[in-house]
Amino acid sequence: MDPTFLLAPPAIASAMGLPAAPQLAPAAQGFTGQLVAEVTSTLALVNAAVVDIVRVAYVTCLLLGVLLYFTHVARRLGKDLIVGGILLIVITEFLLPAVASLIG
Repeated sequence: MDPTFLLAPPAIASAMGLPAAPQLAPAAQGFTGQLVAEVTSTLALVNAAVVDIVRVAYVTCLLLGVLLYFTHVARRLGKDLIVGGILLIVITEFLLPAVASLIG
């Protein structure tokens, strides 16, 4: 493609008294502002849902771990589930909010 074709539309527009290029910056800034707001609210909802799911997971891990450990059915598995539940609690309730407060 010859670059002279790219120069023709602005030259024709200016000859007709029209602006050479439409002002797209305000429209693009408005669109990106709305997009950022929507993405932020969606990610906040996803974050809340993930935290709720993880809470159910660590409660289940702890209950099953205590049950297995103290009934001597599977002491090793029970101990591993208790440790995993405690790690999930520490990560979900302490680490994630601390990191989120640093970022945002």
